[in-house]
Order: sequence, then C-alpha cells, then structure tokens
Amino acid sequence: MLVVKTFLKYSPIHGLGCFAGEDIKKGQLVWRFDPGIDLTFTEEEIKKLPGPFQEFLKTYGYSPSLPLKTYILCVDHARHMNHSESPSLLETSEGHNVAAKDISQGEELTCNYHDFDAEAQLKLLKNQIDLHES
Repeated sequence: MLVVKTFLKYSPIHGLGCFAGEDIKKGQLVWRFDPGIDLTFTEEEIKKLPGPFQEFLKTYGYSPSLPLKTYILCVDHARHMNHSESPSLLETSEGHNVAAKDISQGEELTCNYHDFDAEAQLKLLKNQIDLHES
C-alpha cells in the first residue's frame, strides 16, 4: 500500500508509471505491505482463475519467493511501478519501500524488481519484447 500521494502517467521506461504526487524525503516510507489492501493469491487459487486474469496477475503482481507459491497484487498505483537498476525506492529488511534519495513531486517512483520478485528476470525480458513489438 502506498502511503504517499501518487498519480499515473506515461513513463519513458515502460507504458504507465507511478509518479510522486508530493515531495518525498530520503528514507521516508513510501510503500508497505498491507493484507487489507494488497491481495495475496495462492498457486491453487490462481489455477482456478480465468486465463486473462492469470495473465494480468503475472504482469502486475509479484511472487516473493521460489518455488512460486503465492502472488501479491497491489490494488493501488504501486502495481504500475517500473523497474530501474538505480531505483528511487529501496526495499528494507522488513519488505517496505523507502525513498533512496529526495524525490520531487512529479518524479517517477521506481524499484528494483530483483529485490522482491522471484520472476523479475522473466518480466523484464517480456517488457523488452513488448517494447520491440510496439
């Protein structure tokens, strides 16, 4: 769950991006997992879902560990956060995201998918293919 103001707009990184709707100070909490907001799906639950939603979940959700037992889907703008090797957000040992630096209002919020998503490499390859096809 995002705990700062954000908005969506076109991202030069990939499609839509999540942007800061306010100035954010270095070290400030930006996102934390909230089971009341962020949805968790087990492998068994995913198999019962319609194919299009399974694809949606694999695109916008993340799997925190291997073997892939669960997916988490952020229900707010966080699901549109794009990957960066030099992200504006850092994952803490508690699994929260804090600002890696001072972030200005209007700046894109990015994270390093490798820090939390067991399928990061697969998603990044799919994004590259999508960009070349468009």
